[in-house]
Amino acid sequence: MTKSVVMAESSDIYHDYRVQKEAGTLAGSGRRVTVYGFRGTRKRPQAPSSSYEVRTLPVVSRSIRQLRNLSMIVNIGLINLRLLLTKAEAYHAHNTMFLGGMWLSARLHRGVFVYDAHEVQWEQGRSLAWLEKRFIRRAGGIINVAAGRARAMAERYGMREQDITIVANYPVVDPGAPIRTYAAPSGTVRLVYSGGYDLQSNRLDLLLRAMQRVPGIDLHMIAFGYRDSEMQLKALAKELGIESRVVFHGLVRPDEVMGAVSQYDVAVNMLTNPQDHLSIRHSSVNKMYEYMAAGMPTFCSDLDSFVAEFVVPGAAIAVDATDTDSIAEGLRKCCRCGSRCRR
Repeated sequence: MTKSVVMAESSDIYHDYRVQKEAGTLAGSGRRVTVYGFRGTRKRPQAPSSSYEVRTLPVVSRSIRQLRNLSMIVNIGLINLRLLLTKAEAYHAHNTMFLGGMWLSARLHRGVFVYDAHEVQWEQGRSLAWLEKRFIRRAGGIINVAAGRARAMAERYGMREQDITIVANYPVVDPGAPIRTYAAPSGTVRLVYSGGYDLQSNRLDLLLRAMQRVPGIDLHMIAFGYRDSEMQLKALAKELGIESRVVFHGLVRPDEVMGAVSQYDVAVNMLTNPQDHLSIRHSSVNKMYEYMAAGMPTFCSDLDSFVAEFVVPGAAIAVDATDTDSIAEGLRKCCRCGSRCRR
């Protein structure tokens, strides 16, 4: 009999690479997988895969924050109720919002309760930290995204680190795909940023200020801004007189990201850690691994994890992302080397 797995995540499933990767892996091993989550459109997009089932509820646009928050609360409640009626062998919660529903469902239907604890919840807020503390010891299995995060979680909750399974954010790469080669551009160097961003920690605003000083560089955004970050970035580009050099594109599906970013010259990420968060010290940014898998030279901040994983191996050049002068000098290096960002 085919084993069944139910998953839930409070994100747009159609753009959530981690959920799709894990669901696809389980389905590929013969499990029957159903994923519950949100979608950013009224109509259901094309299913990301035919190997597992996706059931989503729509959420309001980020531009209407209060209604969006309300729609998310309602959706979380509805999905948790639906979980109680769903019989499965395994109940896989991707975040704290579904811990209660997953745990209770597992108890009712005699299934296994699994917690995918890849976010550092105690840095996200008191209510999320409380939920994690209340349910983490009730999980039959715990997943994390990086050894540093797993170690911190084990210390916090008095657990054994070896009891936490590491499932990294590395993308699934087709081994038969050709390796991307780069030909130096004639003219403008096109930077590309992919993913979500918050200007409080990802200093794309300082990147724009540096671009004003360095001609011949454009920035393409296959991204979305948390809170009002996108509006701030657009306003700043206009204020600096470089709005024609900052192009905002729509999001693409996770399986299209590597192909989309590879059309540009240099990938970029200006992530900083102003509050010394553990989640950033042990960074696991999906898009950085996708940049590397796509063969993209990368221009990034000098976070310890970025330096160790991308700069030292020769896949990136790092700058102080809190310093406009440092960013501008790094951009000049990109121009001089034909965007082959290497040490």
